[in-house]
Amino acid sequence: IFLFTIAAPIITYFVGKRWYCSWICGCGGLAETAGDDFRQLSSKKLSTWKLERWMIHGVLASITIVTAIVLYGYFSNSDTFLGLSIYEYFRKPYGFLIGSIFSGVIGVGFYPLLGNRIWCRMGCPLAAYLGIIQRFKSRFRITTNGGQCISCGNCSTYCEQGIDVRAYAQKGQNIVRASCVGCGICA
Repeated sequence: IFLFTIAAPIITYFVGKRWYCSWICGCGGLAETAGDDFRQLSSKKLSTWKLERWMIHGVLASITIVTAIVLYGYFSNSDTFLGLSIYEYFRKPYGFLIGSIFSGVIGVGFYPLLGNRIWCRMGCPLAAYLGIIQRFKSRFRITTNGGQCISCGNCSTYCEQGIDVRAYAQKGQNIVRASCVGCGICA
């Protein structure tokens, strides 16, 4: 709880969410090695970005609820919540659907179709949490300089998170999207 509520926000404030997403997380490391050949396949469409926001924050909300229910069971020494088995109705389905199917099969197996970091973009609850912190309370930003942009599109092509960096650069806006891991490829 200390790491989640205090240490993670402090580290994210100073170095952005890359400290976790690329240096600690196994999924991020796998995406940067095995998925590197597929990074340009990440969709840059506005509809994908809207789906990304709904999905990643939906997963964050669901894991928050499941965690609260599991902690309730632990501290109350109960195996049930509202008459339902905590293991059968909360932990087991979440572990199978999110932990196995989404992060395992879709998150890694679909690199050739959806680009790398599909799990990071669409489903990782910690990426959503750190992204919110990075967006509002971080000194770390990928900055743009519209005067130097020649609109070649390389920054957007190679963004592993599917961010249309060129559009931000042409507007002279910094990248403040919660999904940005700060890899620096765009720079």
